Amino acid sequence: MKALKIAIGTLIVAVIIILFMSLLVKNELADMLNPFIHQKDVFVKIDQTGKTIDQKTYEYTLDGINEDGKKIKITFTSGKQLREGAYLKVDTKRTYVKAWEEVQLNEIPSIIRDKLK
Repeated sequence: MKALKIAIGTLIVAVIIILFMSLLVKNELADMLNPFIHQKDVFVKIDQTGKTIDQKTYEYTLDGINEDGKKIKITFTSGKQLREGAYLKVDTKRTYVKAWEEVQLNEIPSIIRDKLK
């Protein structure tokens, strides 16, 4: 019985340490798995060509505005060069980018739209 209590206690401490570290560590995998980091939409304007990673992958690092109106830098990849001047809605969890989609300027909330222009 004592060994079971020790094992459960050790497991609880390990889970707490893992969760605490995932809050402090900023990397894509930790952000994706951490249930305490909430998904937020970030809106960006494509103002540069993507960096070529390989023949079919392009990487973009852009300044965007999240749904709280805060400026945030995000990095994501695309299977094609994106059109300069296009606006994107990027589904993120801190540094993890789940998905992105092109949106029209009038689909972006006005408080964010003014900051992106």
